[in-house]
Amino acid sequence: MNKQEKVIILGSSGAGKDHLLRKLVEKGLKPCIKTTTRPMRINETQNVTYNFVDDSKFESLLTDSKFLCHQTFMVTPQNKEPQKWYYGITKEEFTSAQVFIMTPGELSQIEESDRKKCFVVYLDIDRKVREQRLSFRKDQNDSIKRRLDADELDFLNFKDYDLKITDPEFTANEVYELMD
Repeated sequence: MNKQEKVIILGSSGAGKDHLLRKLVEKGLKPCIKTTTRPMRINETQNVTYNFVDDSKFESLLTDSKFLCHQTFMVTPQNKEPQKWYYGITKEEFTSAQVFIMTPGELSQIEESDRKKCFVVYLDIDRKVREQRLSFRKDQNDSIKRRLDADELDFLNFKDYDLKITDPEFTANEVYELMD
């Protein structure tokens, strides 16, 4: 089946965004490769999971108006100084990809005409489930508590979605079948 809508996945850390993205890609949808300055995690690959760039390259893309949406996060990796991490989706990537992971801040930057072409899925999974999932990741780049607390603020009063999933055992079929 040829799907015309773009799928935008939103959810707090550990909600299952990457899992849903992978399952939709298995169904034939093309994933967005976001650009970021954050350090690569274990099992991530350049230009597969992200386009990892340095700050100057990101700022150059930003200056040249190449991004559809972008966001900056302040993080404090364990036992290190605070850092700025940039994330963005280029206009070119938005045109060619079909499935995206975004934050509410990024979604709010999308023009209404582009938003109408998208099916927005909000994974609203219980904090205890997400915390347990995050603890298995062994991610030393950022604090779990900081991420979960920041997510609560990001998703406070969030209502710009077409489908809200609260079941931590959701399947990609549910999402795929509802897409146009």
